[in-house]
Amino acid sequence: MTDARCPATLELSLGPITAVDLALYAAASGDLNPLHLDAEVARAAGFQRPIAHGMRTMACAGRLFTSRFGATALRALDTRFVGTAKLGDSLLLRATLAAAGDSTADYALSVQTSDGVSVATGNARVALTADRAE
Repeated sequence: MTDARCPATLELSLGPITAVDLALYAAASGDLNPLHLDAEVARAAGFQRPIAHGMRTMACAGRLFTSRFGATALRALDTRFVGTAKLGDSLLLRATLAAAGDSTADYALSVQTSDGVSVATGNARVALTADRAE
């Protein structure tokens, strides 16, 4: 039985990731690792271009859920980074309903670049109740 409170699939498309996006995240997070900001450093480390912060990708995953369920609904978010998003990549975040209860829903998460490269996997739990500030 379908529950309108928890859709079977959620999707969020973002990007392309710009140098400004990386610089703003670096400044906000304090993660100034030059792999994220300097093309020469990234190339010397074996990357074609600067890489996106993993935690920025995880924050985008959080946004996938909070944009649908509300800012305080996210109860758990577990991610595993399996690839690297880079400057210029667009991301597709997809969550598939795994289980739904009376007050929470569990989703399986995948994040891929527009080229089909898997960047992250994981799962999330969201609150379905009207009072999400619990």
